[in-house]
Amino acid sequence: MKKGTKKRPVTVKDRIAAAFIRLLKKRDYHEITVVDIITEAQSGRVSFYRNFQDKDDILRYYIETVTDEWLSSTDENYITLTRESLKPYIVWLFEHMYKHRDFISILMKIDRLYLLEDEFDRRFFARLGDTANAWEIVYKIGGVYKLYIYWAKNGYKETPQEVAELVSV
Repeated sequence: MKKGTKKRPVTVKDRIAAAFIRLLKKRDYHEITVVDIITEAQSGRVSFYRNFQDKDDILRYYIETVTDEWLSSTDENYITLTRESLKPYIVWLFEHMYKHRDFISILMKIDRLYLLEDEFDRRFFARLGDTANAWEIVYKIGGVYKLYIYWAKNGYKETPQEVAELVSV
């Protein structure tokens, strides 16, 4: 069941993140400087360092923000990952990730997929920490994460529904 989506105001952090992602679409990660980012964001160096430690911190912020918006879009708690919830969760997650495939491609290109994996870990442990043991959580996170990466690296040929059907037990 979907919640009403209320847009939050754009912050200087959002402007810096959007500027960095625009630059990543055109240039190599290692060529982009803080000056390039703040110029593109029409922001200042103080604003940058008040909000971020480095370029990876910008990517973490962007991933976290997109995840927060996605999770707030529903009343359902699919992250229980029981046998019954796995199929709708995969569809829900993969539909969301597909919308952000350009960003995921950037993470692959700049060898920063570990930032996405860190977000998976953080969110799953936060949601499941009281209901499952750490081994079970790691097992579930790893399976869903690797399934997504496999789907992405193979060009998103199947629909999220087809992927969910292929892995349902």
